[in-house]
Amino acid sequence: MDSAHRASAIAQIIVYAPTVPVTLYVGVRVWKYGPRLAWFPAMVFACARLTGGVLMLASQNDPKNTSLLTATIVLLNIGLVLLILPLHALTRIVLHANFPDHGRKKLFLIVTRILLLISVILLSAAGGLNGSPHRANVQSMLSKIAYFEFTFVLLALMSTATWLYFFEQQKIQDGQMIYIKWLLIASPILCVRAAFGIIEVFKAAGKNVLTSIWSPMFGNAVLFSLMALLPEFIVLCVFIYLGHYRYSTANQYGLLARAGWFKKQDKTKTAAVPV
Repeated sequence: MDSAHRASAIAQIIVYAPTVPVTLYVGVRVWKYGPRLAWFPAMVFACARLTGGVLMLASQNDPKNTSLLTATIVLLNIGLVLLILPLHALTRIVLHANFPDHGRKKLFLIVTRILLLISVILLSAAGGLNGSPHRANVQSMLSKIAYFEFTFVLLALMSTATWLYFFEQQKIQDGQMIYIKWLLIASPILCVRAAFGIIEVFKAAGKNVLTSIWSPMFGNAVLFSLMALLPEFIVLCVFIYLGHYRYSTANQYGLLARAGWFKKQDKTKTAAVPV
């Protein structure tokens, strides 16, 4: 690892050391107001980024440790899915609250969620093949399919937010347009991260992981920081703000809190309550 990657790893630790407790605090406060798939992935992501910075520094001292290298690469590559999940969850609460009986919108949410699940499985399987040169082609194929599905879902969610903002704004309940506005800001930024991921799986997969400038561990550290780490952090800040907004305005908009951490809300009560 060169000095640029070392500096990038140290920067990750410095930035996420205070960000993790803030994210956890906001996540715990807003958890009872849902949606859990918006806040839990954000909390996991912040912890993963802090851990990833530590592992990057550790891999410098033990470059031949393939298990450590695999764990580091997996943590560096999970950023996109953990940030698309909150995007999907926040879009879902707006659609469910304002278009509860619209069949196409329900189908859209189901299909995109299934695609995300399949993508996570494929990316996890690809990560498990790190360190197996004879399976490099399989790893590359799985990663490509996963990232294309991520990108498709991201573009679909961005299109939905655009449609809601420009054509259905008058139907959106008070206090919910803020989610759409910020998702429209976050989506293009997240597209930059998706673009880096797609280029990476084409240019830095398999045998090229050690030589390509698109490799997060061995490539151009500045490129990785600007196209992956920085967009991720900006989007995380958006979700932290939206989480703070949701719990701080819960009484104003009549949100019902869950009785426990893992209990579902009574849909018969929440259906008529603006969320």
